[in-house]
Amino acid sequence: MFNPQSAIRNSPSKGFTLIEIIITIVIIGIIASLAAGIIVQVVKVYATEDNRSDIQYQAKLAVERMARELRTMRSATAADITTMNGTTLLYNDINGTQMGFRLNAGKVERTQDNGATWQTLATNITGATIFTYLDNADAVTASQTALWFVQVQVAATRGTESVTMRATVHPMNF
Repeated sequence: MFNPQSAIRNSPSKGFTLIEIIITIVIIGIIASLAAGIIVQVVKVYATEDNRSDIQYQAKLAVERMARELRTMRSATAADITTMNGTTLLYNDINGTQMGFRLNAGKVERTQDNGATWQTLATNITGATIFTYLDNADAVTASQTALWFVQVQVAATRGTESVTMRATVHPMNF
């Protein structure tokens, strides 16, 4: 006589065994960890490029702005260049406006009212000086009357990335 209960027990199972499920979970875990590792690397590369792009933009903006405006110095006299050191340059432009730039607590700042107010041009700036003053023989000078070139150098750092930009400016009226 046919017993349906014994037929169910003796027929091959159509499900998965515990071993098959465990092996599948382990394989999916390995693939997921490899994918996560790749995603982490992509995020790190993106962050590095974002940092590099940001500091390069800021340094370039600051140097280009300073170079453009320093070309408009009125004259190389003590009356027109009131402050001239490695971190600050205050001068009169060709219109008689008192202009200037300075390095202040890791920022390059600009003024157009002889230092009463300052606007930030760039942040994350490293280094002790941003200005070097040269005479017409390319020798370093501290004298306004001997000034022929102003060399601007900005080093920006963010995270592990850093960039240095430099421009040498000869004012139009010298």
